[in-house]
Amino acid sequence: MHTQTTARSQPLTLPRRLALGGMAAMLAVGCGATSDGPGPDLNTAGYSGPVSVRLDKFKDSEVRNESFDSDREIDSEPGNPYADFLRSASTVLGRSPAAVVLDRVTFTLGSDTRGVTAFEQIFTGSVVVYFATSSVTVNVGTVARPTGAGPVTVQITATRSDLAPINAALLSGHFKVGMRVPAAPGRPASFDARVSTTLYFRALAL
Repeated sequence: MHTQTTARSQPLTLPRRLALGGMAAMLAVGCGATSDGPGPDLNTAGYSGPVSVRLDKFKDSEVRNESFDSDREIDSEPGNPYADFLRSASTVLGRSPAAVVLDRVTFTLGSDTRGVTAFEQIFTGSVVVYFATSSVTVNVGTVARPTGAGPVTVQITATRSDLAPINAALLSGHFKVGMRVPAAPGRPASFDARVSTTLYFRALAL
């Protein structure tokens, strides 16, 4: 049975290979963010880094029930930058992470998009970003009626507790990143939008 977890209301383009020395990473000890969301936590040690994912199923032929739903396996991105993130986190933390949380998401129209120049031409209503496995889907953030070509910032709604049902997949690097949104009724007859999404993950030691 496929269950869905909806997060509580609260608050990928960069090099594909995320080497430890070049990925603008942050080690947060003492004054870092909490394990369950933004704010200080003196007992938390974390390692943060961005991971880029391209979502490609935003085209005229992919509209289903007047909506788009595009996802991609996190480890299918060329070079597998999420695996690099996990390895670098383990090196910096000195141990395997206990959990992974999400701090920020932005997305833009890719330079190879055809037939549209702004999100409002094909999207209407709220965009929902989610993580999924074969059995669980967790909504992690949303943005209402994005406009322009981006970058668009997603409001993150998923805390560590919300991500608990999918934490094992986050630690192993085997999950999907997805985006669903209603299709604009006045969208062009022919288009192929590529969405470059950047996710800022945080690996926690405790």
